[in-house]
Amino acid sequence: MGLRDYLGGLVRRKTPQPLAKEVYNLGIQEKRNVQHIIGPVLYDVANQSTIVRTCITQLKTEIFRRGYEWEKAFYKICEDCGTKHDKEVTNCRNCNSPRLRLPSNKQKIYAEEFFEGYVNSSEQKFIDVLKQLESDLNIADDAYLILVKEYYLDNAGNVALHKIKEVFRGDPLTMYIDIDEEGDRGKAHFTCLTHRDVYDSDSLASCPECGSKLQPVHYINRVHGKDQYFVKGEVMHLSKYNPSRLYGFSPILTLWSHITTLIAMENYVNTSYTKARAPRGILAVQTNNMESLVKYWKGVKEKLEKDPHYIPIMGIETDGGSKGSIEWVQFMNTLKEMDYINVKDDLRDRIGAFYGVSKIFQGDTSTSGGLNNEGMQILVTNRSVELAQNVYNQYLFPFLLKQFGITDWTLKLLRSEEEDNVAELRRREIEINLATQIKNLGFEVDMDEDGNFIYSKPEPKEDKDKGMGGMGEGNRKLETDPYAGTDIDASQLGQLQEQQLLGQGRGAEAPATRNKPSMSVGPPKRNTGLPKEAANNNVDRRTERRVG
Repeated sequence: MGLRDYLGGLVRRKTPQPLAKEVYNLGIQEKRNVQHIIGPVLYDVANQSTIVRTCITQLKTEIFRRGYEWEKAFYKICEDCGTKHDKEVTNCRNCNSPRLRLPSNKQKIYAEEFFEGYVNSSEQKFIDVLKQLESDLNIADDAYLILVKEYYLDNAGNVALHKIKEVFRGDPLTMYIDIDEEGDRGKAHFTCLTHRDVYDSDSLASCPECGSKLQPVHYINRVHGKDQYFVKGEVMHLSKYNPSRLYGFSPILTLWSHITTLIAMENYVNTSYTKARAPRGILAVQTNNMESLVKYWKGVKEKLEKDPHYIPIMGIETDGGSKGSIEWVQFMNTLKEMDYINVKDDLRDRIGAFYGVSKIFQGDTSTSGGLNNEGMQILVTNRSVELAQNVYNQYLFPFLLKQFGITDWTLKLLRSEEEDNVAELRRREIEINLATQIKNLGFEVDMDEDGNFIYSKPEPKEDKDKGMGGMGEGNRKLETDPYAGTDIDASQLGQLQEQQLLGQGRGAEAPATRNKPSMSVGPPKRNTGLPKEAANNNVDRRTERRVG
């Protein structure tokens, strides 16, 4: 090996240091969202619109109608490597360890009791808090879940453990994400877990009152002229329609023109049937005697106040044989002329399409168009409900379970549509038939505590007749055809089998030879009286019998 080869190998063996690339222009949003400026207006407009409130109410009803349930995160887990298994196994498929365990029921005892009762001092149920979050998502596209924790600190001021005491809904109009100039959380300010009003921008600083280590701030609640700081793990932020690094975008702003137009149309209908309505027009009368007209009209007004159904009649005299005239000047069109119904239906359909709520869920069955169309509308709404449930199943519930220290169980919102009992029975029947077929193949079938079938391959049985030369019952080989390789065809094989059965019936006295008519040599020696050329040479000589 030369010097060049040695140096080349040395260079190749040296691993270069990777370069950390810093990414700029991540689309950092503004620190102050539009919800914080016009937030009250968004909620007022959404609450005033009948269509918007109907859509939001129906969504909340279908999302949380059947509640939630606890599910096992795995069937068994390896205690050595942590590999999760979704079926019955005896050894870990990753490390082959036999140390496997089932999900622990003790993990969810505290969480189950916590969610079943009141979750805060306002005596709210857990489902009530979730419904508030859903309203915030459909109005502001920002929802905040606040966890009130009780911390236990060690001597160094670090968190040893915590306990969740209460769960609240955070107001999107007062909640802020605390970020630095680069849009990163937990780097701008730091606070003490005991004295939340103390904060600093130095990560190495300590609390001046208790001397404990300051924790990074992730969220700020600005209300009543004060700031309340929250560290990591105390607040969960959700966005459904426009998830991003920071804030969402309000659906009310997207539908602003549609919603405000509907509100104006509803107000017009209201004023059209009240006294505060504008006149529909004026009656212009051409006359040479205005005093007489004014006097007459005063009397008409008095009568109309007493009787709204009074129909005034007025005669007009003309001078010099000229013709009088009466002209009606219209100010506004009627509701029918303005096409009020069609315009309102179009705006309603646009708002319902955005939220995924069909007409049938808004109480409108006039244009359903039969069962097929109704089924399609229900399917569309169920898809929207399923999409909304994924926000909780995939983001909120995993965050909650992590803070409760639960790893063996999961929370899941049940589907809005219940499974058909007949379909469930048919599915169970198929499972039973499949289990029966697998058992017939030689597998062992068992059932766990949840009613699920467990399949396992039986261990091979030991040969009991191994010492008998391999010729016992346990090692009996399959019998082969004793006539294989001979010229005995199928017709003779049947006769031989019949003869063997007859011999077994007679016992030991049965002759060893077969008693049957003798066979001639073949057709050429038959005494038929025909010439030799007329003989049937295709006849098998072994089956040809002698003619007596």
